Amino acid sequence: MGYKPKRKIYTLDFAGTDYEGLTVSIRGLNTGQYMDMVSAKAEVEAGGETNSLLTIMASRLVSWNVEDDDDQAVPPTLDGIKTQDLDLNLAIVNAWTTAMAGVPAPLEQPSSDGGSSLEASIPMEVLSPSLAS
Repeated sequence: MGYKPKRKIYTLDFAGTDYEGLTVSIRGLNTGQYMDMVSAKAEVEAGGETNSLLTIMASRLVSWNVEDDDDQAVPPTLDGIKTQDLDLNLAIVNAWTTAMAGVPAPLEQPSSDGGSSLEASIPMEVLSPSLAS
């Protein structure tokens, strides 16, 4: 019996951003899919079309708490994604790629400099001729 890796679902939280209150659950990508998404994202950033990027996002989107103007839930589908502003969708993609890349959260408190190393305490000046003999 071989090893079967668990598939990860990322929960994206937008606290402290323009999208405060938005919560998104989205599946990770395998390496090939990730490479395709990075290429599609680069195309969008260069002013190209968004269809490939949004299609990839839709294929992995599990849930979100987005509602329309009538307080109705927007389905987590490609059609639902297309009803939203592009800025929102790109914010989701950016948070998703950051989560998948494993960028660690900032340290909660500043880390110490580790103190002085032993090498820093070793005298490095040249010995006087009277001590060298």
